[in-house]
Amino acid sequence: MEPKKLHAGDSVTWAREAPAYPSADGWSLCFALRGPGSLDVVSTDGEPYQFRMTASQTRALPPGAYHWACYAIRDDERATLESGRMEILADLLQAETFDGRSHARRMLDLIEAALEKRIPKDQQSYEIDGMKLDRIPVERLEALRTRYRREVAAEGRRGRSPFGRYSHARL
Repeated sequence: MEPKKLHAGDSVTWAREAPAYPSADGWSLCFALRGPGSLDVVSTDGEPYQFRMTASQTRALPPGAYHWACYAIRDDERATLESGRMEILADLLQAETFDGRSHARRMLDLIEAALEKRIPKDQQSYEIDGMKLDRIPVERLEALRTRYRREVAAEGRRGRSPFGRYSHARL
């Protein structure tokens, strides 16, 4: 079964059954991964078919959401067996810096920082040295803060992190 999540730089192997497409009849399986990057992996012969993505192959994949499809291929014939989604997570061994906050958490932090340093409510824009700066109205920032607080709370309930589910060690 294809992995759902994978850290870039990890190697992974899996098997897939395809009894309607036996290798003895010239069939092979191909796994295609598309998203911020791409990777194609051809199975080894035999049943069940075996797939392997090496560490160097996955290291080249940028983090993000990917779509995959598994195809049975023989000469000029092709059949899609299954498709799905996979998340590629960051390779911390290769990253110089890493912000592990989700999009919602980053947005909430920015909005709260903007509200803390807010100019007076009645002054929505100002000019310095001929440059005009406009501000997002406080009411809009407060509405966005409410939205992103909900998203961050939902992530907490699901146990989400940039590395999938996590657990806390007890000392």
